Amino acid sequence: MFLAEPPRTPYDFSFNVLGVPVRVHPYFWLAGVFLGMGDSNGFIMVIWVVALFVSILIHELGHALMMRRFGETPRIVLYMMGGLAIADSNAWNIGSSKAARSSTKQIMISAAGPAAGFIFAALILLLIGATGGVVEFSGAAFPFFWNFELAQPVTSDTLYWYALVQSLLYINIFWGLVNLLPVYPLDGGQISRELCMAQFPDGVVKSLWISVWAGAAVAFYGLTRMQSIFIPLMFGMLAYSSYQTLQQYSGGGGFRGGPWRGGRRPW
Repeated sequence: MFLAEPPRTPYDFSFNVLGVPVRVHPYFWLAGVFLGMGDSNGFIMVIWVVALFVSILIHELGHALMMRRFGETPRIVLYMMGGLAIADSNAWNIGSSKAARSSTKQIMISAAGPAAGFIFAALILLLIGATGGVVEFSGAAFPFFWNFELAQPVTSDTLYWYALVQSLLYINIFWGLVNLLPVYPLDGGQISRELCMAQFPDGVVKSLWISVWAGAAVAFYGLTRMQSIFIPLMFGMLAYSSYQTLQQYSGGGGFRGGPWRGGRRPW
């Protein structure tokens, strides 16, 4: 379910960026509004949705451009569960011995998405500093472990700029780090799979167990240390999904589900 590309609808928004076709499913906007509903200011919620769109697009472009670097023809789909960067001719199943990509290529493709977001966030921080603002980092305010001040103080005129910058930094830094956790189907889970397969004969099984325990640990941390229910719910579901896949893989002699696409980024 998490890996399936949504069917086309009459309400899709399609365009090209750097030669890569992009399709935005209408549920993407719905999910963005849902995630921004905690703010009573309607315009700030719109800013959040815009920041979400830009950030996830940049993330998926990182995957897509790396795919193209290796000779593939990628396309991007933004949908309710995040984003997919897909190269249909090279889609492959977990554990397949006929995967079109080498482990090194797959790791580079998986890492390129978060890397693109980190570079984008770094450019924003550099721009803040270059325009007279201040940027500080502190682990005391996790997950907002950065503080910034624009050249102009927070006023009714600059409030929306602060909201935009904070949203962009949060999505590209914090979500980028979360996406590197070794949990299926996050990018970190794909990297973990490739590293385990390179070291162990049962590497897929080991990577799935890592995903189960890492997902459960994050869910427990979120439940006990964070006010939001979203993180524990999402990672609890991902841990359980990894456990189900582990049982299917171990019991059936291989994974028989849908294709494991490159560039998965869930909310």
